[in-house]
Amino acid sequence: MTEAHPNPRYARQRRLTFWDDTAQSKLGSAHALIVGVGALGCPCADLLARAGVGRITLIDRDLVDITNLHRQTLFCDQDAKQQRPKALAAGDRLRAVNPEIEINPIVADFNAFDAEHFMLRERFGKPDILIDGTDNFETRYILNDLSVKHAIPYVYAGAVATKGMATVFLPPESPCLRCIFPAPPPVGSQPTCESVGVFSPVSSIIASYQASEALKILMGHADHAMRSLLEFDLWEGHRRRIDLSDAKDPDCPCCGQHHFEFLDRDDEDTVSICGKDAIQVNPHRRERVDLDQMQRHLSEHGHFEHTGVLVKGVLRDEPYTVSVFHDGRAIIEGISDPALARAIYARYIGS
Repeated sequence: MTEAHPNPRYARQRRLTFWDDTAQSKLGSAHALIVGVGALGCPCADLLARAGVGRITLIDRDLVDITNLHRQTLFCDQDAKQQRPKALAAGDRLRAVNPEIEINPIVADFNAFDAEHFMLRERFGKPDILIDGTDNFETRYILNDLSVKHAIPYVYAGAVATKGMATVFLPPESPCLRCIFPAPPPVGSQPTCESVGVFSPVSSIIASYQASEALKILMGHADHAMRSLLEFDLWEGHRRRIDLSDAKDPDCPCCGQHHFEFLDRDDEDTVSICGKDAIQVNPHRRERVDLDQMQRHLSEHGHFEHTGVLVKGVLRDEPYTVSVFHDGRAIIEGISDPALARAIYARYIGS
């Protein structure tokens, strides 16, 4: 609803030539779903809340840790000391920033089984945009399936070490994630923030890009959304854009054939080990893992040995024993929470 006297909270952005009463009203009635409230989700959610996006759903399975604070800008030291759920801590902060909007924090794992429930049946209903704040490829491919299936714009991004990447998918006319990256990379082949670190300005830049694209779309200016893949290395000063205007693949299994295999998967990605305080985490794609490489990778985080058939060891900073097999399966001992097991898997093993 357009106000007779414009809200002074938004006065400076409304001075922009393209930001009229109609645009602000559209933002006020819009719903953004942000999956992952970490280095990307925090600054993106903050910018959307300050701009006046009326409804924001935050989904995250993890707790605030002191190692998050250098880059996850919605959290404070007390959140880490109390190990507060990220979604709840972020929700409190956003309400303090802008009490005029609605925040729906959900502490849960965004997986194939629950994804559509979260997206369609939570109190805000179907979102107008999907925003990627995740740290693993499995969840990104679930988001992509949802985007194509329900024709919802999807703002994709990733940041690790000093490098960032982002683009926007606008179904049904644009390519989708699988047109660009047909399949997730092999398990353990990609660096993670845990293994190589992250330069915090990278996250803030990429998250600001996500917020910018989301605002364009939510205000009704999707014609100004970028049709390219942005990549940069902030430390080295390298930057490039890859034109995606002709990237749509008519044979793409997702947007071309409408096979939503990541969303429709019927195998369990975690299994409790009977009689043992342990969880088995199954990757979606069973591919042979280079165990020599995996042993070197995990040895940076504890004492791990390659036994010939698996890599096994104890994490230095976490109270868990981890065993990784040739097919990418991992058994995490000393744990009973499937969501936490998936978080440990994503943090130390990768996708």
